[in-house]
Amino acid sequence: MILNYFKKKSSINSPEFWKKYISHFDSKRDYKIPISHAEFVIIDIESTGLDFKKDKILSIGGVKIKNNQIEVCNTFEIYLSQNEFNPDSALVHGIIKNTNEVKVSENEGIEKFLEYIKNNILVGHSITFDISIINETLRKLGGNKLLNKSIDTINLYKRLKGNDYKVDSSLSLDSLCDEYKIIKSDRHNAAGDALITALLFLKLISGLKIRGVTELDSLLKSKGILF
Repeated sequence: MILNYFKKKSSINSPEFWKKYISHFDSKRDYKIPISHAEFVIIDIESTGLDFKKDKILSIGGVKIKNNQIEVCNTFEIYLSQNEFNPDSALVHGIIKNTNEVKVSENEGIEKFLEYIKNNILVGHSITFDISIINETLRKLGGNKLLNKSIDTINLYKRLKGNDYKVDSSLSLDSLCDEYKIIKSDRHNAAGDALITALLFLKLISGLKIRGVTELDSLLKSKGILF
């Protein structure tokens, strides 16, 4: 009740897209359910750089997992129109100034993204950066920080490996995909990376299930998971 009071109070002067987003959190979610019954949104961000304070989002990719199944017909991909351009980052994600993709304004892109994720749990690889740059963008647009719980596949991997995890091991998405024999198609494309991360996530929760991690609330207790 107190949380709802402050949430509503802080949204009085907020833009309509933010009010609509936080309305998805009016009802308390039950996290004491089997992981297989939960719904997740796997996300990936391509940006002009790795400084979330000054760099800009270029594209957002997302895919939903429900009942341990990737909903390939329910994906999200959007390109944002930005004035800033970094040739170095373009070499990685391939998004260039005069690309043919249809681009939308930053405001419209973020608004559509929030409508896609609603109150679902977000999953990503090194998701701290994704969350940080989204939060910074939301702040500039008059919103606030995301309310969604989120899970980092890196932390799930460390938890699964336990004592077998080597500190000097590469934790890149490429390395983990190689280890789990996941085909890396459309790499460094937000939508493609989201799908690859979804496949990795399913592999990891399958391994954790063998270790006895079957409930969603237990999965969310992994070290490094954001609340």
